[in-house]
Amino acid sequence: MIKKFLKNISKGYLNSNIKRSIAKLNDNRKDFKLPILKVGCIIDTSLDVDYFQILELMEKIGLKQKDVKIISYSDTAFNDPFSKMRISKDSINFYGKIVSADANEFISYDYDLLINYFGDNEILTLISSKVNSNFRVGYSESNNNINDIIFSNFFNNFEKFSNELIKYLKFLK
Repeated sequence: MIKKFLKNISKGYLNSNIKRSIAKLNDNRKDFKLPILKVGCIIDTSLDVDYFQILELMEKIGLKQKDVKIISYSDTAFNDPFSKMRISKDSINFYGKIVSADANEFISYDYDLLINYFGDNEILTLISSKVNSNFRVGYSESNNNINDIIFSNFFNNFEKFSNELIKYLKFLK
């Protein structure tokens, strides 16, 4: 019972930090500018996505591997193809603060485009809301306040996500 009580308190801290971070994000919204030179990707590895699919998307956008930073969320270290920068539930402390060096490094960069490839995940929502990015895309299954373009009807289908993103980016040119 005490464990559940403490977990609820911790979740309250996390949700409070998310709300503050999203409010700050909305106050500092930027206009989308071309060209896209730097892309950040926040990936939930429980979804069906492959590292090479992301590189293929970057190639379609006109970028090289060095122009993309990827951070992945996984509860296990096994079968994580994105293990270069990795976060887990341990990346957030009891008070809802980010304690992961990888997460803090990812947040420290500025991006022209941030791809939020995750669903309902509070840790990834917090990290995304702290990233400095001109433009954000993601799914309707995640917190809609963190994305400028929200895709629905094909959650967890990276190929369709990629194709739709390319269409939107061409339209915005």
